[in-house]
Amino acid sequence: MSPLGSSEIADRAWRGRCLDTREHVTFMAHEVDLAGRTVNVHDSSAGLSGGQRQKLVIFCLAAALRYQLASDEDDLPTYATIILDEAFDKADSRYTRMAMDVFVEFGFHMILATPERLLQTIEPYVGGITSITNATRRDSRTASVTFRADAEGASPPAAGA
Repeated sequence: MSPLGSSEIADRAWRGRCLDTREHVTFMAHEVDLAGRTVNVHDSSAGLSGGQRQKLVIFCLAAALRYQLASDEDDLPTYATIILDEAFDKADSRYTRMAMDVFVEFGFHMILATPERLLQTIEPYVGGITSITNATRRDSRTASVTFRADAEGASPPAAGA
């Protein structure tokens, strides 16, 4: 434990390598097309642009969740609801749409807690929204809007509570 609190140069370098997963977690991935041909090989995220790196990260997350939540014979995960709390609050709308496309492709039902500025970006992916406000910290209010009546699990708009 002492190297974690040390200010020595060697200990600081070790601490950086130890605590930063980018320093010691690597993977090898083969990207294949629908015909089963390898179209790209990834050695972690080496050689990728920032946008490509982001796409690979979200794809790996969705794939790992799908792997854990679905058996080989299932078309969709057994439990397909993913809750993301402000996952896209620092992301631009292009990245948010790309990430949502990946989660939809893997068959997930998304529940998002997100800033209002992203509502226009995520609207095509959700059946509705519920806004929760608590201006006085004593009285929470909700307001719901349904975008598509045919959305799975969509319910009629509710009055403020």
